Amino acid sequence: MRDITLCHPRLQALTAQLVDKCVGAGLPIKIGESFRSVAEQDALYAQGRTQPGSIVTNARGSSYSSQHQWGIAADFYRADGKGAYNESGDYFKKVGELAKNLGLGWGGDWKSIVDKPHVYLPDWGSGTGILKQKYGTFENFKKTWAAEDGAAASQPSAPQVSITDLKEVKSGVRGLCILASPTLIIRTTPGGADSGSGKDG
Repeated sequence: MRDITLCHPRLQALTAQLVDKCVGAGLPIKIGESFRSVAEQDALYAQGRTQPGSIVTNARGSSYSSQHQWGIAADFYRADGKGAYNESGDYFKKVGELAKNLGLGWGGDWKSIVDKPHVYLPDWGSGTGILKQKYGTFENFKKTWAAEDGAAASQPSAPQVSITDLKEVKSGVRGLCILASPTLIIRTTPGGADSGSGKDG
């Protein structure tokens, strides 16, 4: 489905920023596939297995193993008239680097199946296991979106740090991710998140 408004609000904002950054870098893109239903994911899973085409996913729809089914991922394509999925000139790698600089994860970093035109919110790792364990269903997860937006709005005294200021310091095997900026340190773990102010100057 190509309706980004069905996805997580932060993904919507970051993909809009990515489109703008890409235009500025001479790498125009458009957002294509975003949220997917079980039926849509099952149809993609069948491709290359029981239906014609190449295998493009390892995730069955009924397993909710695709980030698209959780509203945290979107696919992009070239919009420069040279072919939507033409990889010449490291186009997708360059877009992926811009995406990572904005705080998105990039499917081009995956080992199996490498998915270069794929970006996602990396808060829950590169898969969906944490989401399934923590929320159980997409509907339960979606209920947290408004709370997340409200929590951010209700903390005016919190330091204003652009997501582009954050640098990944360390990622661990168990899902530990530490992000830091000159004024803010955020450590996230699969079981929750801790944040605190770093030292200023």
